[in-house]
Amino acid sequence: MGRWVEYADHGTREATWVREYATNVTGVVIPNSGHWLYQVHPAELTSVLLQFLR
Repeated sequence: MGRWVEYADHGTREATWVREYATNVTGVVIPNSGHWLYQVHPAELTSVLLQFLR
């Protein structure tokens, strides 16, 4: 968990960068996750994606 704390701002930081090029951007951080979101937190990621697509 210590290493995750170092990178906890990634979801919000990347969203800020992408807003320079896109208008419909939503930054979301799913706690205690890394690169393999669907493997580690499939329900949480599916919920976030469905909310965005609606």
